[in-house]
Amino acid sequence: MAKPAKFLRNVPRLSTLFPLVLYVLFILCILVLAFSSRSHSDGKGQKTEQAGSGASSNESPNGPAPLVYRKLEESVVKELTEAFAKADTNGDKHLTVQELAKFINFKIREHIDEAIRTNPIMFVEIDHKPRDGLVSWDEYQGYWLRGQGIQGDSHMKKSAFDKLDRKVKESIARDKAHWMEAARTDPLSLTLDEFLSFRHPESSTVNLLNLVDDILRQFDVDGDDHLTVEEFSDVQTTDLGEGKKFILSQNVRERREEFTKVIDKNRDGKADRGELLSYVDPRHPRYAIQEASTLFTLADANKDKKLLMHEMLAKSAIFISSKMVHTAESFHDEF
Repeated sequence: MAKPAKFLRNVPRLSTLFPLVLYVLFILCILVLAFSSRSHSDGKGQKTEQAGSGASSNESPNGPAPLVYRKLEESVVKELTEAFAKADTNGDKHLTVQELAKFINFKIREHIDEAIRTNPIMFVEIDHKPRDGLVSWDEYQGYWLRGQGIQGDSHMKKSAFDKLDRKVKESIARDKAHWMEAARTDPLSLTLDEFLSFRHPESSTVNLLNLVDDILRQFDVDGDDHLTVEEFSDVQTTDLGEGKKFILSQNVRERREEFTKVIDKNRDGKADRGELLSYVDPRHPRYAIQEASTLFTLADANKDKKLLMHEMLAKSAIFISSKMVHTAESFHDEF
């Protein structure tokens, strides 16, 4: 019994061992945490490096990867992608200026045909107080306000009008100005043709005939109601008056060539009203060719005469506001 007793006396007490065990566990925890943190950092660095190399490897030889454009709104990317796919008729993943011009001309024709087709429908819908074959400003204003979710008409109280949003007020003022331009017989009401001029001036034959009159007044020196190539190529005469939208070449050679190849269809050396009317019609291919050429100049970064999707996305703002995508808005900004 002496030996066990002696052994027990030599064993450290529990009060001495407990702090020592805690200290060892504390050290082990610190080592484990430090090791796991370092491993995590290394793994993250490797992933970042791999992601970087992956981004580089995903770069197209023709331009940056689609991720570059993640900041663009999804709706914008969708609109541009759909327009690009429709214009790319041969499916070779790029557009030529001819393909782009053909698609823009199609969009212009589609818009004008739609405007002419729906004009009588809207006219009849608005003309009801009274149904007299005329649309008054009061009728139109009430119809437009209801479309904006606003109860009121052109006679709404000033207090109610003042509460309208600033953009709504600007739209009303802009519509009123366009209304006065379209109203040729009565400033308070519009006929069916005048209503088309008001809503879609680019689609109105009357507007185009007025533009022909303006051109003849400016260029027809001898007053014979025809234009010769010499009269048309007078580069000093370009002012068609405020608000007149007409694209003219800027030098004599270009104008002479344009007159011969585009305007003078019967090759008699003169342009009559019919030929000029065709020339100023927005559906004429020359408008689409000019817009397509402008878009190419601005977007074809490498000047290879091929428009790629990433080049279009890089200039998204000009394409979204062009007739390639938003045809109606583009026209209404011009007229």
